[in-house]
Amino acid sequence: MSNSKPTAIVLSVGTELTEGIIINSNLQYLSSGLNRLGLAVIRGIQIPDIPGVFTAELGRAAEECSLMVVTGGLGPTSDDLTREAIAEAAGTELVFQQSIWEDLKKRYSGQKIAETNRKQAYIPQGFEILKNPVGSAPGFYGRINRSLIIALPGPPGELDAMFTSGVERLIEDAFSLTVEQVLTGTAMLIPESRLEEQLQKCPEKRVKWGTRVADDRIAFYLRGGNEEEREAVFSCLQESFGSLYIRRGDVKPAQLLSRTLRSQGLKIAIAESCTGGLLGKLLTDLPGSSDIFFGGVTVYSIQAKIDLLGIDNRLVAEYGTVSSETAAAMTEATLRRCQADVGLVVTGIAGPGGGTAQKPVGTVWISFKQGDRKPLCRLFQFNGSRDQIRRKTAVAAFLLAESELNS
Repeated sequence: MSNSKPTAIVLSVGTELTEGIIINSNLQYLSSGLNRLGLAVIRGIQIPDIPGVFTAELGRAAEECSLMVVTGGLGPTSDDLTREAIAEAAGTELVFQQSIWEDLKKRYSGQKIAETNRKQAYIPQGFEILKNPVGSAPGFYGRINRSLIIALPGPPGELDAMFTSGVERLIEDAFSLTVEQVLTGTAMLIPESRLEEQLQKCPEKRVKWGTRVADDRIAFYLRGGNEEEREAVFSCLQESFGSLYIRRGDVKPAQLLSRTLRSQGLKIAIAESCTGGLLGKLLTDLPGSSDIFFGGVTVYSIQAKIDLLGIDNRLVAEYGTVSSETAAAMTEATLRRCQADVGLVVTGIAGPGGGTAQKPVGTVWISFKQGDRKPLCRLFQFNGSRDQIRRKTAVAAFLLAESELNS
């Protein structure tokens, strides 16, 4: 093999992608990860669930690159065509793998497994199995001509888990890569443009960076230079934005709070208004969340706050639902009604309507209380769409609670 970088093409499968129904976040994730490993991603392709189109694109890509990564199409339904298309492009047959079928039956233990799931136990002859630690569909890898091809499931959580748990090492070994040292960090509640601007101002010019934007954070990667230079850039970011908003590693805001609660043996209860249950959803997305999350209540309307939490309607009439007084009363009531150590409350105006000159859209009060302490209430003013305001509120709530617990 020549000294030039090995090349890669990412093929994302699914008519829902080509029709614009869902966003292809997997391409961004894989391009960043492959680049970090030392491969040059020369193209990303979205392919509909049409066998002829799929097989043709596979054949074309196999002639042009060292590595193909295919995502999606590994489910049990009739429109999941990745196994068939890769087998055809490789000139081989699909072979039933008893070991995959046994793993599937164990995964569905106590439930009736559909016969359609047997489809997931077939892989192209001569290919190797890639175990899926969090989902039902295993991946597989092999070669089409001189190109290595790796097939991975489409759900981002499964793709991420498989890539970090085994695929990275597989690629390193396949191409004898000397992986460049990388410092990974997370930026929260910081616009991508401001993060980029500050990275450009950091003095260590040998250090390069890449970013991956998620709904609740921006993961960034510092590579090149030496360890001291990468640490200098990371310190530069923390000095500019604060250590609360710049963290080491790729971490979700909900993970930060969960880890702190777990380390202190505490449980949290949540009452949400403008976020409509988003905080509870993000916490319970984490495995083992029952250890730290007692439960929550979505008190979206004024009457829900009065009926479910027992908030005095005179207090609401005087101060409004979006106020420090109401937020504090909601927190007190949450802890009175729940067997939890910590209470966290959000109430605000997510928009696009409902704002006033005194309380414009994006006005949010977040309240935190631990034990017998007085509730802590903080006012935030967020901008953006309704969804962005709700997500920023959730991130700010997690960071505020984590900070207070560690203070």
